[in-house]
Amino acid sequence: MKHVGIICEYNPFHTGHARLLGAVRDAKTVVCLMSGDFTQRGEAAILPPVSRAAMALASGADLVLQLPFPFSASSARYFATAGVRALGGLGIDTLAFGSECGDIEVLASLAARAPEGDYRKKAPHVMQNTGDAAAYFATLGENVSSNDILAVEYLRAMAREAPDMVPFAVGRKGAEYRQTVLKKEEYPSATALREALTAGEDVEAYIPSEAREIFRESVTRYGIADTARLGSALLALLRTDGAGNSAFDEIAECGGGLYRRLQKAAWGTGDYAALCGAAATKRYTDGRIRRALLYLLAGVKKEDLAAHPIYVRLLAANARGREFLAETMKRRTVHVVTKQADIAGLGTCAARQRELSLRADGLFALCFANTVTPHALQTAKPYLL
Repeated sequence: MKHVGIICEYNPFHTGHARLLGAVRDAKTVVCLMSGDFTQRGEAAILPPVSRAAMALASGADLVLQLPFPFSASSARYFATAGVRALGGLGIDTLAFGSECGDIEVLASLAARAPEGDYRKKAPHVMQNTGDAAAYFATLGENVSSNDILAVEYLRAMAREAPDMVPFAVGRKGAEYRQTVLKKEEYPSATALREALTAGEDVEAYIPSEAREIFRESVTRYGIADTARLGSALLALLRTDGAGNSAFDEIAECGGGLYRRLQKAAWGTGDYAALCGAAATKRYTDGRIRRALLYLLAGVKKEDLAAHPIYVRLLAANARGREFLAETMKRRTVHVVTKQADIAGLGTCAARQRELSLRADGLFALCFANTVTPHALQTAKPYLL
């Protein structure tokens, strides 16, 4: 391993993430490509990107870059594809990731047999109305954790986008995936940590000691972001659309009748959680619904997710990270930017990605109880050591 990449969310950064960084610390450079304002489930990250990036840098990363919106808030296939494309364009030779099973041979076998296109059409008839993860693995005939869907999609993306990139899987330890109750374990569930933080509980025991001061300062300054604060905007949008606007048919994740279902649910609910709950079915899972709602507000279209990421934003770097950027400057095929003005002149696709990122910043700022402006998020300086 020379230059190792990790595609991540760090929401929040905790001891389990530090364990993965430790497993690749022998590499010359460890580059983290991190979600920005919003994460895969369509939820606001609890802390701003630079804060989370600084925690990772203090705990072993050399360089933290931001994967642009909407890729950062997309389903596994789009998330993995965009991440691998970006890391390949940066010159990364190894992709490290956490996995439920941690066995590359098992994951590679699944990746080789994973369905293309609309895998629901290939699933057994009994699975047609189940969630995406269940339908996905039903086509494989395997009893595999949904936590490994992302690992499988990483391998599939590497085969297509970066065939020379080497996978490095680390088996997950500690709390069960998406465990919602925080237990006294060395490696917690990020979901449980978020639940505890929202409830005002002390979670510092699960934050690496090197990153605790950064964590405290960020929570004091910004508070904790909560996607539910977008509820009023969503209800207003859905309730004022009348009989339905055909323009919404182009919005990503809203097909298959989901938009009409959300619109109907908006008239019988009064907040974000109730809206998500009223629209949920076995097929329309919580993650799918949250992404659809976010895409509605931000105006994300299907073709936006299929595009290549043109640029990534510099969030944090130490001396080794800056050395990597200098070393790869002339051969990178993905631009690394430090400010919005750097994106000007990169073409229409970059301009569209910038437009969507600006919208995401505007929505993300509304998710904090403390006053946070989009301008403050857009002009936040990288954390440098």
